[in-house]
Parts: sequence; structure tokens; C-alpha cells
Amino acid sequence: MFVSRIKNNLLRNILEWAISIAIALLVFLLIDNFVVKSARVDGASMEPTYSHNDRVVINRFIYIFTDPQLGDVIAFPYATNPSMHYIKRIVGIPGDIMDIHDGYIYRNGERLDDPFVNRQVFPVTADFPVVVEYGTFFVLGDNRRNSEDSRHAEVGNIPLDDIIGRVNFRWFPFDRFGFVE
Repeated sequence: MFVSRIKNNLLRNILEWAISIAIALLVFLLIDNFVVKSARVDGASMEPTYSHNDRVVINRFIYIFTDPQLGDVIAFPYATNPSMHYIKRIVGIPGDIMDIHDGYIYRNGERLDDPFVNRQVFPVTADFPVVVEYGTFFVLGDNRRNSEDSRHAEVGNIPLDDIIGRVNFRWFPFDRFGFVE
């Protein structure tokens, strides 16, 4: 009788642990797929805002309540490998006419006063000017010299449905922890 009580307690404990682990896993999967997702910045295309190997949080929930805005940093699938993500800044919204000449970017004929840019060199493979069509966004990396973005025909304008979420929180490295513009 004592042995059967030990077996019953052991089985009950194992079952309780299994249920707790299953619930925790389910909560994690729901949060990761619908609320926030952690990502690692790969490359220098968003410097100085985000650096290579920074760890960031993608807010997957925000665009349920609001539309993407100029200046938002967003994540979206990599053109040739959708399991990877680009992180870029929105500089053109639907209806804007984007142009590049003389080393500067223009939105609706006005040169952007872009505080995020650390260089003014613009490699381009798309034809300009570009009209940002309804439901799409024109994005650029902050490090214009080293960014594959809407200036490139392979990327182009980003459809709203492709936007995974907004990136505005860095959790690593810890000395740069916090919200980012």
C-alpha cells in the first residue's frame, strides 16, 4: 500500500509538471506568434540606430490598432528567404512620390531632413521616381551605404500585409537597453 501511494504521488507530480510545461509552452507560442517576437540584428544596415548583433523586440500587435507611420522601424520578410527578416525605417507612405538624386532622398519633391542617416550615398537598382502605392510603404536602412531596401528592385515597396511588426525596443546589449526612436 505504501509503494502504491508513492507511485500515485510520483505519477501525479509528473502529470502536474507535464501540464505546467504544456501551458507555459502554449503561452510562449501565443505571445511569440501574436504579441512580440525577439530578433537579432544581422549587419550594419540600421546603424547608428541598431548595430550588428543587437537583440530587439518586434511588436507584432501594434498595427492591429494603428497604421504604420513615417519614421517607424519595421520588420518584414527577407525577399529571397522569408524565414529571415529585414529591419528598416518607413520613409514613404501610400500616395508619396519618392525620388533620389544628387545623393539625397526626396519625398513629394522635398528633400528629407533625415536625422537617422550617417551617410549620403545611394546605391539604386529600382527606377525613380517611385510612387508608393496604396497599402505599401517605402523603407530605407539608416546606413544608406550598406542597406538593401526599397531602392532595390528585389525589395521594392513593402505591402502592409508583409509587415511583421514595429521594432522600437532593444534588450541587448544591456548598456543600450530600452526604447529606441
